[in-house]
Amino acid sequence: MKKSPLVAVFLLALASWVGNLWVYEKNQLPEPVFLSHFIDLPLERGTSFKLSFLENHRGLHIVYVEVPELPHASVDFLNKNRYTYQNYQSVLISLEQQIQETDPPAAPVQIKQVRAWFNDGSSRMLDIGHVTLTPPAKNTVDRSLFEFSSGGTSNQNAGYTLVTTKEDLILTGVESSYTDVSSPRLKLYLDTLSLEQEPGYRTSLRPGDKVEAEGLPVEDISFPLAVKKGNYVRLSYRIEDTETEPPESKAAEAYNRIEKAIRLKAQTSDGFKDDMTGFINYESDLRASSIRTIVQARRELP
Repeated sequence: MKKSPLVAVFLLALASWVGNLWVYEKNQLPEPVFLSHFIDLPLERGTSFKLSFLENHRGLHIVYVEVPELPHASVDFLNKNRYTYQNYQSVLISLEQQIQETDPPAAPVQIKQVRAWFNDGSSRMLDIGHVTLTPPAKNTVDRSLFEFSSGGTSNQNAGYTLVTTKEDLILTGVESSYTDVSSPRLKLYLDTLSLEQEPGYRTSLRPGDKVEAEGLPVEDISFPLAVKKGNYVRLSYRIEDTETEPPESKAAEAYNRIEKAIRLKAQTSDGFKDDMTGFINYESDLRASSIRTIVQARRELP
């Protein structure tokens, strides 16, 4: 007995519906997820940083975020980007009030999780990566070795901080908690007149070229380095994705956001110490393929 055309059409529609449902379910996150961040900033009033997360179009939505280590911080939701199955959104955490009326903590504040409140009334602690907020050193004298001149970033993941020296000083090294195993790779450069005779040196002070990362890679510089009063010192960076990391390493978009301070250490002949700080800001460009990889990796977690 021949099947009715209506039955065939019904079976095709059913198969299509089941297939679409399977694809839809395969592309759903088990729950909202924060991407990984690497943030290292001063613990002081005025500091702010963004935490980004993914959530499905339907189901659980994050409606509020609480940072237990920062009970007085304000939380503001920023504009969201819509992908095929997920929304990408950030929350801005701001230290608008004094840290405490009492003395601030002497040790850095480490934040690895935040409490996310969902639209069904439940809440959960979610991983965010690594956020470190370091109390600034107390300078007991009204004295600084650097005077800020300019700074900037570009859409090529490069940036710089340029200062002039207020005294004769010695640059003793660079302090950075950024690890070599992180992806993407961070390259730091130093540019100062004291390096002009070094092999490979090229000046970065060209008109219209202020955000290019040039000078000498800091790993090629033999510290300590003497710098005269009135000279410039420029600390610049470039963030590069080497494209050599294995797929499982990139699956979780490790260090999706990097926002930190790199400190160039300096001191004078009488022992006074001061830092020059360059701020780095990087955010991964999440393509649709990146979202699918993140979803797949999260679905495979036990």
